[in-house]
Amino acid sequence: MKKLLVVFVALFMSVAINAQAKKSIEDFAEKAGLTTEQVTQIKALNKEKVAAIKAIKAEKLDKMVAKEKIKAINKATAPKIRKVLGKEKMKEYAAYWKKAKK
Repeated sequence: MKKLLVVFVALFMSVAINAQAKKSIEDFAEKAGLTTEQVTQIKALNKEKVAAIKAIKAEKLDKMVAKEKIKAINKATAPKIRKVLGKEKMKEYAAYWKKAKK
């Protein structure tokens, strides 16, 4: 019985650790089969986007105003990424980053 309990706990912990895997551009690139050039371009675009979002958050704006500005940044970045990836890969990219419904 004690062995069964130990096996069950070990199994539970391994599943919990795997469920916490972070999503990354490298992981998506591996799954989608992107070239290194595409990966570097996407990383550069993402870096610009993150920097702009951090700047907005540093301004200490009203939540709604900040949210609208962040939406505008996301809308401006999406076509650039689509240009790098193409239409079909962009669908995969959006599906990869989409949050899972609980």
